Amino acid sequence: MDHRISVLEGSDGARVQTIITNQIESQYLQFPPQFALSDLLQPIPDASHKRNRKVSPPDSTFFPGTRKVVIKAILSWASSNVLLQRNHIFYLYGYAGSGKSAIAQAVCEQVGRGSRLLASFFFRLDAGDRSRIGRLPNTLASQVATALPETAPLIQAAMNSDSELASTHSRLALGARLEALVYEPFKTVIERSSLAPNTLSHPYLIVIDGLDECEDKEGVQEFLNCTLRFFEQQTLIPLRVLITSRIEQHIHSSLNSATGGVRLKDLGDHCSRDDIETFMRDVFDKCIEKDRVIQAYIREHGPWPDQSDADRLVDHIGGSFAFASTLFTFIFHGPGPQGAQSTPMSRLPLTFDIDPKFDSLYSATLARSEHLPHFLEVISTLALINDPLPVSGIAELLGLSTYQVVQVLLDLQAIIHLPETDNSDIPVMFCHASLRDFLTSQDRSGRFHASPAFHLRLFFQCFIIGLKERRQRPLQLVRETVAMAYSMQYEESHWTKGKHAFKGHAAGARIFKLCRKVQKRSPSSESHASYLDKLGITLLKMVNDTEDAFQVEGIVSLHREALSLRPSSNDARLATLDNLGIALCKLFENSGSTPAVDEAISLFRETRRLRPSPHANLSVSLNNLGIALYMLFQQSGCIENIVEAIGIHREALSLRSFPNPDRSFSLNNLGNALHALCEHQWSPLYAKEAIALYHEALTLQDRPSTLTNLGNALRHQGEHSGHVPDYDEAINLLQRALTLLEECPSIACRWTLMNIGVAFFSRSRTSGSAEDLDEAISSLRKSLDLIPQHHIYRHKALRYLVLSLQALYERDQSLASLEGAITHNRELLTRHYTSGHRHRGEWLDKLISLLRIHADASGCRDHLDEAMRLDVELRSLMIMSSGRPELSAVSPVSQA
Repeated sequence: MDHRISVLEGSDGARVQTIITNQIESQYLQFPPQFALSDLLQPIPDASHKRNRKVSPPDSTFFPGTRKVVIKAILSWASSNVLLQRNHIFYLYGYAGSGKSAIAQAVCEQVGRGSRLLASFFFRLDAGDRSRIGRLPNTLASQVATALPETAPLIQAAMNSDSELASTHSRLALGARLEALVYEPFKTVIERSSLAPNTLSHPYLIVIDGLDECEDKEGVQEFLNCTLRFFEQQTLIPLRVLITSRIEQHIHSSLNSATGGVRLKDLGDHCSRDDIETFMRDVFDKCIEKDRVIQAYIREHGPWPDQSDADRLVDHIGGSFAFASTLFTFIFHGPGPQGAQSTPMSRLPLTFDIDPKFDSLYSATLARSEHLPHFLEVISTLALINDPLPVSGIAELLGLSTYQVVQVLLDLQAIIHLPETDNSDIPVMFCHASLRDFLTSQDRSGRFHASPAFHLRLFFQCFIIGLKERRQRPLQLVRETVAMAYSMQYEESHWTKGKHAFKGHAAGARIFKLCRKVQKRSPSSESHASYLDKLGITLLKMVNDTEDAFQVEGIVSLHREALSLRPSSNDARLATLDNLGIALCKLFENSGSTPAVDEAISLFRETRRLRPSPHANLSVSLNNLGIALYMLFQQSGCIENIVEAIGIHREALSLRSFPNPDRSFSLNNLGNALHALCEHQWSPLYAKEAIALYHEALTLQDRPSTLTNLGNALRHQGEHSGHVPDYDEAINLLQRALTLLEECPSIACRWTLMNIGVAFFSRSRTSGSAEDLDEAISSLRKSLDLIPQHHIYRHKALRYLVLSLQALYERDQSLASLEGAITHNRELLTRHYTSGHRHRGEWLDKLISLLRIHADASGCRDHLDEAMRLDVELRSLMIMSSGRPELSAVSPVSQA
């Protein structure tokens, strides 16, 4: 029976023909043939379920006998009476490869047979317009006009009234275009139809697959808001929308928080293991039936594969139908022509070493959260723990707040199962076992690598939790938590797996010995606190030698625990306050966490107050406070911090008169503070004083750091005087410092190498020497190889390398040099000069300039588009600061 709906008022059973006349606002408009509507809309031809899936993926095929429960639920919802089922949106979410697109394809085909499929759109990452949302309204409207021809004149009338509705670069909002081209025409046709009551029990369906693969996140949000708003206003409209997606927070939060009208279905709740087993049995049975070699093998050796291999294969597949298909093809057809020389039986064991090729997905997803505090700690914990833990357990194990763990995981739900509630006992799990393999393989994961050394961090966290549990046990104040139970069971395991990270370091055996001594002491004894302090100090020495940033949080926890055992204000408590403050400063160095250095400053102020003159350790408190203020200034640029640091170091120096062995430290620290102020605001007087202080320090001790500091000061003086001998002497001093460091671990050379690079770059700008510029680039690259990406002073090497590579490009016009400058500038902005940083504006300006130069030289449109996007942000910063930033470069000093 034909339910085609007429839109011509006053006519009965009229059909929409090639030429359609419709009265709109008392005017008669004549529309061209319908093919012209498609020409005007310009829909994406390969975005619907009817596309050639071999040419336009995903080539997702629904395997009979699998996903039956989910598909039945969707079809039942799609065909249910609107009066009985008012959830107009069905949101199906799950991890990559779990069969979402195959389900969407199957639903489209089955609903399409009944003429109730209104439109479909399959997003696809890196597939041109299918990875963007701009042409979604056009493509849906074109399909709606075909499925329901009565909408065609309304769609065309809308475009005639506003030509920008069909433009992907329209001034109109996406929601306005979607309403005018899709929702409103459908609504009008339904309202005018004499068959409207019948459509209530037979609603139409729109299918949107892979919404997470749309690159335009703001556009996705607008699409969802528009759709939700439409259904809130039209509660009885006979229309359903099926949306499939990985769990992306910007999608999930919108649909999950909707006041009504949305049905959510987690594909992970429907055991895909059974479906994979069904799929596997069918494929294996059919192939065995056709293969005489396998049949002969089975007659001789029994069933193949045996149950153990079958179970292992299903575990390795991990619920991914796409991966399953890849493995089955490998098993039965081999890896190309050479496959004929092996058998399915010999190839089956090889599949366990094949990864599912999700690496690019993992890297792209993890990159979204890597800028967040504690990102690598949370990810490394998930990769290395022996048993999965809930959010609360992970937080307790790492000594974090629950919200900090959730913050890291929210945008990673495409690859990690995050329970709906934070206080749930449900563990956080990887969607696919291959993610653990990815994270634990440095070659594959790169900067996301879960280092085996992190086992030491987990060991110390288990150790600390165990100490707290022992202290609380006699009082029976708290029940055992998940993290406590985990710590008791796996503390030793993490030590065994992580102790090799000491690499023969003498501290390794001492640390483990101290741990065992602590455990044998009374939980509330003074000796217990003393051993905790010793353990923290020993660990910090190791961290300074190995730059293992993961251990610093554990060191902080050890000193906090020791402090809790020393409530009275005696010398022992003051020593622990110092130790905790020093550990917090190290944490700030490694992470840039301002709260850490703020707390350190507060602790050092307390020790200074509790050590009035003539206390023997007053100079220690002053020294530590001055250094912490200096570090904060380097991050914040607040003049008050460095001015106070200068005053503090002057006072400390006055207490360390010759022959005090620590006088050289105070000379260097005061010189560093004066030099930092000069770099911020040039003062010949302060520069001269800093140089004099470094010269005096050299007479007391010829330390590499003093040579480096003096070299920096002379280089900076040369930049202002233009006096080439200043540069020459600076480079000579820095190279002497590097020679003294030859016997030290390579990590000790990083700052000297960086400062040598800075000095050569500065001299090249005065001398124009190509050799100086080449030396600068070489030294800066070597230093960056030794500076962890998270270190707060890494940005200074990046700055000078960007400037050096730009200068090299200007010299030889090599695009490789320009691309290197762009890459390092991006790192500056994404890792160091993030939103709100005082240097963000000037380095946005620099990156925009570099991108435009590259676009002019190469014709690369992507670089020009990126420059335009960044320029929008820069303009907003300029409005707030009312001035365009001037580019400058600041070099670090070596901390005494």
